[in-house]
Amino acid sequence: MRFVVLKRKIVPKYYTWISTVASLTLGILVYLIITLLAGINPLEVLVNIARSFISPSIVKDFFVLIAMGCALLISFRAALWNIGGEGQFYIAMIPGVLLTLFIFNPRYNPASAPLVILLVALTGAIMGALWALIAALFRAYLKIDEVPVTLILNYIAYYIVNYLVFGPFKGRYVYGYLRTDEIPEIYRLNVRIYLPMRGDPLQVALQGLTVQLAYYIALLILAVVVYAFTWWFFKYCRLGLYTKIHGSNPSYLQAMGVSVNHTILLAMTISGALIGLTGSMYLLSELGRIPYEIERQTAGYGYLAILVSWLSLLDLKMIPFSAYIVSALRNAGIALQVAGLGGVEQSLLLIGAILLTYSITRFLVEYEVRVEW
Repeated sequence: MRFVVLKRKIVPKYYTWISTVASLTLGILVYLIITLLAGINPLEVLVNIARSFISPSIVKDFFVLIAMGCALLISFRAALWNIGGEGQFYIAMIPGVLLTLFIFNPRYNPASAPLVILLVALTGAIMGALWALIAALFRAYLKIDEVPVTLILNYIAYYIVNYLVFGPFKGRYVYGYLRTDEIPEIYRLNVRIYLPMRGDPLQVALQGLTVQLAYYIALLILAVVVYAFTWWFFKYCRLGLYTKIHGSNPSYLQAMGVSVNHTILLAMTISGALIGLTGSMYLLSELGRIPYEIERQTAGYGYLAILVSWLSLLDLKMIPFSAYIVSALRNAGIALQVAGLGGVEQSLLLIGAILLTYSITRFLVEYEVRVEW
């Protein structure tokens, strides 16, 4: 008896939905079994997970993961596995801190707030693009796989940011904490509204959702813009076509007379630029300051966005659905910690179980396993 693995010639479209739903369901089931073996009540765990899917607190993560997922989709469709979103996300915050706290600090050198915000967004995108370009150059001209390079660059970015926060960027008004000063209010992108939060649970939930949407309006606009750009890129842009061809058949791309190396450089650079733009907007919208030892306090969006892209099966239409699932699961992990049902490992275990089952279901979608006697 032997097992033969054959690639499916035609993959039905509905397999995309089946594999995504199956990986989510089986992943949660595996996680519940593990919690049961650990002596934790699986019913309480399931209730907290279910609440996270309807919690207004997922709004911020949802918007960020849509933008990051779309950014990674561009490189993934080219079969360029940009695992460095985490580093590109945080390295892009350096120009934002430099511009808002040092060059155009309103205390001694005020400037037009819209102009400074635009500069922060632009320089953040450039910084993210340059950081991704490093791995692209290794892949294009030295034929070194981009996965280890981008992963190493994540930690280099952590150390660069930590050095700056501990040294030149160290805050003066931080009450003894190791972090930068807070971004001046004039450059922040939040809209604060206050609602009474009274009434039945549904009304309270809707009020909470309204507050969250208003507060993170900049991230909402960012998600819409990045999603629209990605749609245009693959639908109408010639480079988008070259990117997809590179992901399936680089030899055909070369036969067309298109430079494979230039396609690699541009796809990775655009992906990094969009991630850098997201990082700079996140700094102005949510983070407000950069803490020391950023790797210990990171939200992990660079890694979560990988799961978003994979769960979508590299289908742009599925990105919002995948982002919703992953943002809900991330908040479920936090809710489990608050409820005393475990520590930070609960969140990682939950996402890891879903990623494992996704890998298996994704394999079964793409390949057929036969038993021969």
